[in-house]
Amino acid sequence: MKNAEFYSKILGLALCLFFILTGINSPMTEFIIFGGILLSIGIPHGAIDHLTSDPKLSKKSFSKFLSIYLSLIVVYSGIWYLFPLFALVIFLLFSAYHFGQTHYLQQTDTATWKEFLLYLSKGSFFLSVILFGSFEETQFILSSIVSIGFLENFQFHIILFFLLAILFSQFLGHVSFKKSDILELTLLPILLYYSPLFISFAVYFGFWHSLPSMISEYTYLSKFPAYSSLKKFIAQLLPFSLISVVGIVLILFFGLRSLEVAELTLLFFIMISVISFPHIIYMDRFFRKISKTDPYSA
Repeated sequence: MKNAEFYSKILGLALCLFFILTGINSPMTEFIIFGGILLSIGIPHGAIDHLTSDPKLSKKSFSKFLSIYLSLIVVYSGIWYLFPLFALVIFLLFSAYHFGQTHYLQQTDTATWKEFLLYLSKGSFFLSVILFGSFEETQFILSSIVSIGFLENFQFHIILFFLLAILFSQFLGHVSFKKSDILELTLLPILLYYSPLFISFAVYFGFWHSLPSMISEYTYLSKFPAYSSLKKFIAQLLPFSLISVVGIVLILFFGLRSLEVAELTLLFFIMISVISFPHIIYMDRFFRKISKTDPYSA
């Protein structure tokens, strides 16, 4: 599985390099690649939160899990409807923390303010690189919620701030630098910044976040007989993955009739944020659990 992560990251870097060197401007091609990564890795990695929460899940405990999970989705959807700007800020902060956490799997073992700073700075750095790299498109998508034009002249200052925050937080948390850090803090940001928005987000979200998360999930669950093979693991991914995909497709299909491109794109990311909200909470618990407990003690 580790080989899969390595080669997928090479593929991701190659994709970015291809779009940068060729200068291809094909929204359809970008969306197909983005959709393929989202469907094959992105959505599935969050489709087994019920099992990573409790591999020995009973019908009663599953019902409890589902009610809490759906309640979080409903509450956050309500926040998006009533206070969209506040919801956007929540999404960016939670996503930054969640993405940053994936970079330090099994390197830290306690939920301290130092870890919070570490995760938040790393995730914020990459989110800022991706969003500022396609600033006009980002501004266009968010225009119905907030105007971010004033940030254009400060984008490199913000990116540099988060980079320095990473270095400071790793030093503060006594987290050693690995060889992969050199790649992640030099070549990867440059390629993400100059790639189209959908490509840069898909590459980072798919190969630097979703796949490593999925590998951690598989490593954990494979120790239980019910999920002891890759085939069994994939079978567990399918039900909720399909439900999520069908739901998103139906909403977008009906949205095509009444929404502009920017509004439809924003709606898509809102839906992703809504289903990601409880996922981020449960995955944080999962990552902290596997860093310090025996899987059978869960």
